[in-house]
Amino acid sequence: MVHDGSSTERSRRGPAAASRGARGLTRRRVLGAGAAAGGALWLGVAPAVAGAARAADGTRRVRVPRARLRPGRVVELRPGAFELVGGAVAALAGSGIQVRARRRGGRWTPWTPLAGGADHAPDGRRAPMGDPLWVGDSDLLQLRARRLPTRDLDLALVGLDARERRRTRTARARAVSQVARPRAAATGRAAMPAIIPRSAWASGVATKGSPTTGQVQLAFVHHTVNGNDYQPEDSAGIVRAIAKYHIDSNGWNDIGYNFLVDRFGQIFEGRAGGVAEPIVGAQAVGWNSVSTGIAIIGTFEQTAPPEAALNAVAALIRWKLPLHGAPTAGTVSLVSSGGTGNRWPRGRAVDFQRVSGHRDGCSTDCPGTSLYGLLPALRAKVGSAAVAPVRHLTLSAPESVVAYGRTLTASGRLTIGGAGIAGEPVVLEKRSPSGGWVPLGTATTDGAGRWSLGTSWRRSGDLRARAGETVSDVVTPPIVPSLSLRSPASRVRKGRTLRVSGRVRGSDRVRVMLRRRYAGGRYKLVGERTITLDGSRFATRIPVRRTGLHRVTLQATSGGRRYDSAARYTRAIG
Repeated sequence: MVHDGSSTERSRRGPAAASRGARGLTRRRVLGAGAAAGGALWLGVAPAVAGAARAADGTRRVRVPRARLRPGRVVELRPGAFELVGGAVAALAGSGIQVRARRRGGRWTPWTPLAGGADHAPDGRRAPMGDPLWVGDSDLLQLRARRLPTRDLDLALVGLDARERRRTRTARARAVSQVARPRAAATGRAAMPAIIPRSAWASGVATKGSPTTGQVQLAFVHHTVNGNDYQPEDSAGIVRAIAKYHIDSNGWNDIGYNFLVDRFGQIFEGRAGGVAEPIVGAQAVGWNSVSTGIAIIGTFEQTAPPEAALNAVAALIRWKLPLHGAPTAGTVSLVSSGGTGNRWPRGRAVDFQRVSGHRDGCSTDCPGTSLYGLLPALRAKVGSAAVAPVRHLTLSAPESVVAYGRTLTASGRLTIGGAGIAGEPVVLEKRSPSGGWVPLGTATTDGAGRWSLGTSWRRSGDLRARAGETVSDVVTPPIVPSLSLRSPASRVRKGRTLRVSGRVRGSDRVRVMLRRRYAGGRYKLVGERTITLDGSRFATRIPVRRTGLHRVTLQATSGGRRYDSAARYTRAIG
């Protein structure tokens, strides 16, 4: 991210004076000012002032008339709950617009500039919206300007609803517990660090188009310019909010960064396409096709990032660059492809350190003065390793869960030094109960080294791909099991047992649950059995101790998710 050249500051009048000015903007004054300015979209803010409902998951737009942003004024908006805000580049240019947000509970964030962000964009394109600013779970926004903008200010606000917030935190916690830990590489290369996958934050985030690949010759280090006071469980939501802003507001295919690292050292997969692939991002205009972009979540203009974050970035670069045949130290000469925000004209050859800051290639303050000053220490952490191109095979499976018996499509890419290997057979294998690997089918790589193969998915298990002696990482796609419960006897005597039977496919364990209906229609668990299956069919008995209507269901777990069968009912009589 890029500041406008000034450090984060507090109001010269002080928070109390700013709040008094904000309270002066009553609903009547807002409506009157909007009508006087002829700003129909400003009037559209008024219902939100009254309602201030929690935001639905997604991006909303608000327009603030330029007349409201005269220097010396504080404009207050109540747009409902939001977590991230950004403004249109055209209005931000030269106006010195700053924002602060009130967190739920009453604490205000510091005044922070809204940055223009022309340096973050796909090669050959311009970002219509400035850099996003994450402010946390907030319900009130204040703005002020140093100079009158030349046009109305369009704002984009991203919110996570309560359900999405819980789901993102749960997915992140599950990913942290299941993600592969760092392991030694058989080739002598650095180990792959633990990387939290997109499934921890990207559920329902629709990308546009397919990922494209380039070359990875260096790593650009960024910061995201937001508060540094977030908690580990917040990080996945921050990544999600940034992605939705990049896609919905800027119209990009996906989140701009290839990787994001939080202050606790958690590494998140950013742009889709595979962490081992040379995916072209939108993080350093004019240099995207020859670099990988790593953003540390936070603001590091005057504050240094924690050691845990620097160590994680070093481990990531130590693994990522040699994976594509690039050494981790020294310099490389690259040719600029130009573009707005690039420091160098198109066609200019520029020498870069293999580990560079965003400002080395683009007109920006990113990654902040403090973090930029630590790049020599970061390079020392990464170390020096001259590498020869190595073969690498990737394997990815669908992020969505595949239902029992449906086709699971696995895919990947075979490369050497980042270049695709064509015409080579790739075998998809599954681990057997005895621990061996059983072939499921064979595909042949295309001209870019890509391969794809479908297989009928009937039980969750470990998968890997193999091309000669080159083996991919292991993935374990979950499955939606098929649960079929036979109707039990319609009546059963209290004090006897109820026979429950059915069929389970796609899982080797099932939980049989008996619930009794109580006053008000609520069902309470009164009996259960956990069965380890030998085959697909089962039968068991559960004691029935009281009279009344009872409900029977089956439950199976796959990939950390629970799946329930349709319910069946029986009545216990005296």
